[in-house]
Amino acid sequence: MKFLIRFIDRVGDASGLLATIAIWLLTFTVTYDVVLRFLGQPNLWASEVSIYLMVALAFLGVGSTQRADGHFRVTFVRDLCPGPVRTALDILALGASVLFGAAFTIGAWNLASFSMMLNLRTSTLLEVPMWVLQGLLVVGGFLFTVAALRDLIEVIQHGSAHRDASSPSEVV
Repeated sequence: MKFLIRFIDRVGDASGLLATIAIWLLTFTVTYDVVLRFLGQPNLWASEVSIYLMVALAFLGVGSTQRADGHFRVTFVRDLCPGPVRTALDILALGASVLFGAAFTIGAWNLASFSMMLNLRTSTLLEVPMWVLQGLLVVGGFLFTVAALRDLIEVIQHGSAHRDASSPSEVV
């Protein structure tokens, strides 16, 4: 089981690195566009590429964010419960997250496959194949699912105290 956890952690690290690269590319693209507009030489592709990079950033970073316990959670009632109840609530919530992530990934896969089959493209200047953009949803859904699965395994093995210890401090 430790091998699986380490593998999921490595995948999360790689996705976090890709999200970091996407944010740097986004920064460069927006800066480039602003400078050209200031010089009176606007370009046609920067806005479109910026949108695609924001989508990539969001979906490539979702697994890494789950791994870091960075998603928004309301834990008021959970935190008032004794340890065994907290563990059960964590298992329930993470199980639902895994199921949601798997369903999302399957739906995104079907959407991307359909777009690839029909060779659908964006109706913009670059005419990017839709399956490429929708593939980011597939990757993000998979990354989220395996990160939630990792957390679920950890809670099953170590209980809610392990999750409490690894959670970032929260503002009350």
